[in-house]
This record gives sequence, structure tokens and C-alpha cells, in this order.
Amino acid sequence: MGRYYWGKKDTVEESRSVSISFLKRHGYLAEPCSMSGGIAWKNCFGEETSSIGISVSTLYGDNFVRFYYTTTNQYSGEKTDYDYKVQLTTTPCNFGGVRCWFICPLSRNGVYCGRRVAKLYKAPGGHYFGCRYCYNLSYESRNESRHGIFGIFGGVLNIDKRITELCNQTKRWTWRGRPTRKVRKIYALQQRMEAYNRIWRMGGF
Repeated sequence: MGRYYWGKKDTVEESRSVSISFLKRHGYLAEPCSMSGGIAWKNCFGEETSSIGISVSTLYGDNFVRFYYTTTNQYSGEKTDYDYKVQLTTTPCNFGGVRCWFICPLSRNGVYCGRRVAKLYKAPGGHYFGCRYCYNLSYESRNESRHGIFGIFGGVLNIDKRITELCNQTKRWTWRGRPTRKVRKIYALQQRMEAYNRIWRMGGF
């Protein structure tokens, strides 16, 4: 998405991300485990735009994810190889079992982060995967109000598209006399749409 004003924060939507749920869903966190694979990102045309290799180990108590990939400087064409580990840790769940987390490997203002997080990001221009706090990432929805009239239009279009998608996906609108989760989401998005309309009518852009 274009930048409509100076000083706009990078967003999670613009960043590459890797989540614990993705690793779990694809069998990387089965214990004990040592497994390698890759992650690729595609654009809206289905064309691959970037990819990374990953290796996950949960053997012998040394739990980590290894990231390896190559970046290319868009101005000089210079290539840089990256190969590093991000530690994994677990915390107990209330009803048994454990929950897995990444330990953020980055530093901010010279201070090591070490946060437990469920998702890592590589922000635009970033070199390593780290947490949202270290990259100071925002969400696109939070930037919309600062985009002026462009944000109003963009927000309305995004919400309208999401409402249409949810309506097409919804097969059951109620369950035991109550709206389903998707329907509640549709109602919430409609309320946001109404808020945009009020701002537009008041000229508050």
C-alpha cells in the first residue's frame, strides 16, 4: 500500500511473518522433532515474491528455529546471506500441555528484547525476524485515520470487501438462536463502516 503521509509506521500487513501456529499446523513442533522446510510468499497474481528456509529442532532440550535466506539490495543488487537461530520456549497451559513461543532475538536501543511472542516479523527494510515491538510495527487500520481522505476511501473499500467475503463464506447465520462468530464479525464491520460514513458526512478527514 502506498504511503500517504510522511512518518507513517510500517505495518504488520506489509511485513513477512512466521507464526507458532503455522509451525504447529505443519508438524514442525511435534516432539521430539528435527524438521526442515521452507516458506514462500506470493503476490495477488500468485507469483512468488520471496521465500526462506527453516529448520526446527525440539531435540535434547535445545529448542530453536533456524532461519536461512538471501536478500538482494534493490539499488545495488548486492546479495546478503542470513543464517541464524531463534530460540523456542514453552509455558504450561491451564488445562494441561504446553504452549510454544519464539524468543525475540533482536535488540532495541541497545537493549536485548527476549520477549515471548507467537509471531515474528521481518519489516520492510529489516534484515532479521523479530517481534512487532522491536520493529515498532502498527496495524493498517490504525494508520487509516492519519491518511486523511485516502484513509477514508481505503478503509471503506477494505471493510466492504471483507464483509462481502464473510457473507459469501457464511452458511449458518444463527446457532441456537444466537448469531454465529462470522455473523458477529459482519455486524462489527458494518459498525465500522457506519463510523466511516459519519466521519465523511461531518467532513472529518
